[in-house]
Amino acid sequence: MTIKEYIKSVKYVANANGKKTDVIIPIEVWESLLASWENMVEALENREDAAIFQEWLQQKKAGKLETISLDDLEQELIADGLISS
Repeated sequence: MTIKEYIKSVKYVANANGKKTDVIIPIEVWESLLASWENMVEALENREDAAIFQEWLQQKKAGKLETISLDDLEQELIADGLISS
């Protein structure tokens, strides 16, 4: 279904003054839109993750990264409330 077809399937609800107040969308269209949005969000998150990883690799290659032990990392994560002890 194309965007134009999606738009044509939408129905508007108006109040007594003729102002649009709500939209009725067929369930098939709604589910398709949700799936598209979820795919777009996932793609953007993947792109962001890849960019963060690439930056980390560049910093590692340039010797600009400070490493810590796994025990220290665990303590930082506990202190930040990201994991429990």
